[in-house]
Amino acid sequence: MRMQEDAVLGCKLSKSLSFSQDEELYIATSDTKIKMKEDYAPFVDKILGSLPYVPNNILDLGCGPGYIARRISEILPNAFVFGVDKSVTMINHANKVFNKTLKNNFAFSSGYGAGKKDIINMFINEPDYSNYYDSRLKYMIADSANLPFCNCGFDLIILKGTFKCLEDKLNSLKEMHRVLGCGGEIFIYEFRKDIPEDEFIMLTEQMSPQKTKSLRRKLNCSLDIGEYKKYLFEAGLAKFSDIKPDGLDLKIRISKNC
Repeated sequence: MRMQEDAVLGCKLSKSLSFSQDEELYIATSDTKIKMKEDYAPFVDKILGSLPYVPNNILDLGCGPGYIARRISEILPNAFVFGVDKSVTMINHANKVFNKTLKNNFAFSSGYGAGKKDIINMFINEPDYSNYYDSRLKYMIADSANLPFCNCGFDLIILKGTFKCLEDKLNSLKEMHRVLGCGGEIFIYEFRKDIPEDEFIMLTEQMSPQKTKSLRRKLNCSLDIGEYKKYLFEAGLAKFSDIKPDGLDLKIRISKNC
C-alpha cells in the first residue's frame, strides 16, 4: 500500500490501515461527548472569549467531523458557520451528526449545490443546497487553496491541527486572507514542535504515559516556528501576524486591517 499523508496527525499512516479506515478510526475516537466537553468546547470558548467583537460569518477550515463548527453554532446561533474539509468521509459524518433526519448520506461540494438568499453573496458561484436542510451551519467539501467564497466574507477563520496537513500551505494562507473581511482574524493552532523539554514535562505530568507518548508524536509531526514564519512571510502576512506559545499549542493570530 502506498503511504499517504495522514490528514489527522500530519504523519504517515500505519501500514495496517487504509486512509479511509484511518479517518473512520479518528472519527470514532474524537467525535465524542467527552472530547467535546474537555477539548473542543473549551477551545472554542477561549477563542470567542478573546475577540473584541462578535463574529457573524465564521469559517472552520479543515473541520474534520465538524465538532468545532457545531460548538460555534451552539454559542452563536445567529451567525453563519461554514465547516470546510477535503474529505468526503469527514463531511458526510459532520452532516449526519448535525442533522440526523437526513435520509441520505450527502456530501455537499463547493462545485455544486444552492443556498439561502441571505448567504448567496458569500460564494463566488451561486450555491444551492438549501433544499437539503435549512440552517446557519453548513458543511461542504472544498480545497483550502481554492476556496469557493467571495472576497472579505468572513469575520473569523479557525484552523485547529489543520495547517500542517494542507497540501498547498502558501496559497492556502493567501486564500484565507482573501476571504477574510476587514477587521477579521485568522486563528491557527498547532502543537509546539520546538517546546522546551522541561516545559513539556511540566504540562504533561498529570497525563498517562500513553497519552504523553501520543503527544510527543504529534509534536514531532508539526512544523517549527521558523517554518511558520517562512510561510507567513512568503504570503505577505508576516507583519499582520502574531505567534505565541499557548500551553502545548502554538497560536498564530493573523489580522486583516483595511
